[in-house]
Order: sequence, then C-alpha cells, then structure tokens
Amino acid sequence: MPKRKQFEELTIQDDFMFCKVMQNMNICKKVLELVLEEDISIKRITSQQTIENNSETKAVRLDVLVEDEDNNNIDVEMQMVNNDKIPQRMRLYQANIDVYGTSKGIPYAEMPNTIIMFFCMFDPVGEGLPIYTFENICRENKEIALNDGTLKVIVNVKAYEKVENPELRALLKYICDGTVTNSLTKEIDMNISEIKRNAKFAEEYMSFCATLQDERAEGIKEGIQKGMQRGRREGNINTARKMKKANCDIAFIKEMTGLSQKEIEAL
Repeated sequence: MPKRKQFEELTIQDDFMFCKVMQNMNICKKVLELVLEEDISIKRITSQQTIENNSETKAVRLDVLVEDEDNNNIDVEMQMVNNDKIPQRMRLYQANIDVYGTSKGIPYAEMPNTIIMFFCMFDPVGEGLPIYTFENICRENKEIALNDGTLKVIVNVKAYEKVENPELRALLKYICDGTVTNSLTKEIDMNISEIKRNAKFAEEYMSFCATLQDERAEGIKEGIQKGMQRGRREGNINTARKMKKANCDIAFIKEMTGLSQKEIEAL
C-alpha cells in the first residue's frame, strides 16, 4: 500500500485535491470547455459520489460528476497509476451513471447524454496522442455514428507538448509538473493554496484517507473469501469427478459435494 501523502504535499494529481479544485464551478467549466472544445453550462457538481444501483452489482465511486443545464452528465476522473483496465472502467462508469440518472418510464429519446473523461498520468492507449476521443462508429462506414449520446475521453497528460491549443497545453503541463504559465493554471494554483489553508479540508482529507484504507481492507478480505470459496468449489468438483468415476450414486455425490445433478452429469 503506497505511503499516504501529507495534506500539505497534495497536488492537482491527487484525487482529494483534484475533486476539491473541480468543485470550483469556474475552474471546472474552463477545464471541460478546453478539453471538449464546446461551451458547458454547469448546473450541479457532485464530488466522490458512490453509485450502487443494485446490491449484487459492482458499485463505482466517481471523482467528479458534472450535470449541465440540459441534464447531461460528465464524469471526470484523475488516474495516477496504470493498474486498471481503463476502457473497462469507463464502460462500467457509463453504465452505472446511465442507470442511476434515468428515471423509470423515461422515453429513450430523453435519456441524458453521458461523457466519461479520464485524466491519466500515463498513456493507456499507447499511441502517444494527448487526447483520445471515442464514440460508437459503424465499422462498415466510419462516417456513420451511432449517436447514442455517449462519449469517452482519455487525456494523456504526459503528452502535453503535442497539444496545439496553448491554453490546453498549459493546463496539461500544470497537471503534469505544477508549472504555472497562464491565467487558468494560476487560478488553479491559488485555489489549491486556499484549500491547504483551510483546516476543515485537512480534517476531510484525514477522513478520506481512513475511508480508503477501510475500503482496501474490506476489498482484501472479500478477495480472500472469494478465493477460499473457489478453492472449496474446485475441491468439490474434483471429489465429484472421482466419485463419478468410481460409479457412485448421483444422489450420494450431490450430498457429499453440494453440487447440482446437472453439474455432476457435466463432469
């Protein structure tokens, strides 16, 4: 487990600070407009929201969820370490947001659009582009878009030098190494300084770290339990296979292993 940073050491790259900065509506608006190259009218910003649509499905916790004036959703994430399958995570986030944000009975035409945006301190695609924008396109004719209201954007921060727009290039460079070069990066840097002077946020950070530690411990515990369950099941399958080979009665095998008749017959 990585060593926890002191509150005073946090930068825009750290989840907690990124979420606090992006709660500033003016900064958030400028960042989104630079990346998406379109005007954004923000209605609501929610930070660190956990979405759990079903107790049996995997929950997601979003860094920053932005709702615009047209009720469309933009999920903005900061990703420091390349230890996850980013495309699969984006797919899961989109699915959860769609289910969470769509009321029962709403016509499909009125479903809110969803944008998933990841700022990455690495290149998850590997093609060296600073920005990758993905939408559903027809394989047979790439000029035909599905227009399903979804968009996925990966920002490869390390490739800031390849960005043509000087304002966006300055933003990505700031995220990358903290260099202040224009009015937006100065505004972000001053905002971070203000956050660090606020004792309430320092307490929030301690609570945030404790929550993450508890979640990691619970995840490890759950992983061990699932591993033990898989091990027991594999043992029962091996036992059933041997008993079946020895021509034991199916009912007896079911009783001894807990497997169903269908599972035993398939061995």
